[in-house]
Amino acid sequence: MVSLKDHLVQILEFGKFEVEERDGYLYGQRPDVSIVVMAASELIRDDVDDFIRNVSDFSGRKVVASLAKVDDQVQKHLQDRGIHYWGREEIEHEIGSLHLKTLSKDHGGSLLEEVISDEIPQVPSDPPEQAIPVIIESTGGMAEQIVKPAISLEDVKYIARHEIQGYKFDLQLIPHYLFHYVLNIDDKRQRAGIVAVNAMTEHVETWRWGFELVDSIDSPSSKREPKVDSERALDMARDVVAKEYRSYVETVTDFGHSEIIERSKPHKDAMVIESKGLVYLPVWCVEGKRGAMLVNSSSGKIISEHLHGPESRRG
Repeated sequence: MVSLKDHLVQILEFGKFEVEERDGYLYGQRPDVSIVVMAASELIRDDVDDFIRNVSDFSGRKVVASLAKVDDQVQKHLQDRGIHYWGREEIEHEIGSLHLKTLSKDHGGSLLEEVISDEIPQVPSDPPEQAIPVIIESTGGMAEQIVKPAISLEDVKYIARHEIQGYKFDLQLIPHYLFHYVLNIDDKRQRAGIVAVNAMTEHVETWRWGFELVDSIDSPSSKREPKVDSERALDMARDVVAKEYRSYVETVTDFGHSEIIERSKPHKDAMVIESKGLVYLPVWCVEGKRGAMLVNSSSGKIISEHLHGPESRRG
């Protein structure tokens, strides 16, 4: 299954950029210009604000790409900050043009040319009053939501057939507490993201906006109950955010027999953490002849894999 990010990589590579992914964003580099692109299937204001913070010290061109319908206010918000926006219509047109140019061996692309020239399309002034979409406001009074699956039963059967010869497939909804954070590193730099705490295993990881939350899903599934309360999850999230903050403001010099840690002056409100509530991540639990695996139904990523017999010593 080809994702939006895959298409964007093709567009950048066709424009003769060397592409790499870092922290969920696509970075393109070529001798005359550099570019960073955020791909989001469902674009929300938190997406935009985090991107602005995270690439604030990037000197090249900046692009936000989304297949979802985006409010004029969000587009203007990007335009005011010198960030290009690629919507569904522009992306679909570019993909079609890309195939034609491949046949004719004509390099270059209208979207990239526009970005490289740094001419940002203007959003009509005085857009109609609309609410800017937000993924989830707070824990208070909100229905528990589910991360929308992107990997179907047929998809996971295909994955498992090659890996473990799967024969049993269960979709389980795993509870996660989400916390949005902003790091104010200094007067010019910020970093932002999401910490997700697995409410069953206490595993903590960082997520990126771009996923869609829904109230229900069509596939049969079983919901697991949290074993960790929200206060404990918040403490764990704080620890992870504090560690990331220290990585930006501390410089460690190793003298062999000792270390000197230099800390820059802390910024006011250095770390801001906001609870985004409890959400359920659909995970495919697969049993097979050669082992078992867990697959993230939102991303298709294999979370874990346990092989039986000689295969367990593979790699």
